[in-house]
Amino acid sequence: MAEQSVVLVVGSYRSVAAAEADCASLWTLPSTDGSDELAAAVVEKGVGGELYIDNYRCTAAEPVWGAVLLGASVTVLAAPLGITLLATHLTSRAEWSAAAVIVGRLWHRIPRDALRSMGNLLEAGQAGLVMVGIGHDQHDLVGCLTNASDRVVVAKLRAELAADFERVVRTA
Repeated sequence: MAEQSVVLVVGSYRSVAAAEADCASLWTLPSTDGSDELAAAVVEKGVGGELYIDNYRCTAAEPVWGAVLLGASVTVLAAPLGITLLATHLTSRAEWSAAAVIVGRLWHRIPRDALRSMGNLLEAGQAGLVMVGIGHDQHDLVGCLTNASDRVVVAKLRAELAADFERVVRTA
């Protein structure tokens, strides 16, 4: 499988309702060619300032892959939050190994300044939206963030994340 474009976007919001509205608009985007994937989650800030995700949504046909795609993306931004998301869905050593490979791919390919900015943005508002798209146009994804008070986009990333995941699960 050839490398695909990967877009990671984080938006900051003054309210959970605003983040949820933008998240809902993502699911109206047309599929490009059937090989595209999209995963997103609204991140809420608790009373004590801790971040949590109540639920997420993904277009992946395989639920574990959807959890890994989003969980790995969140892990490079806010490790405790991402690991919590992964822990609720991964059940085998092979799945955890594959998730670790995806986290590593993202960690090594996304500029550190962008990772810091995205992590800070999640902490800045009452809510945040994290989305990761494979094979999606960055302008389409960013266009859905009409309610965001601020956002950071990483769009020049190319990787074979799904193939890496499958390869590790098969061989582990």
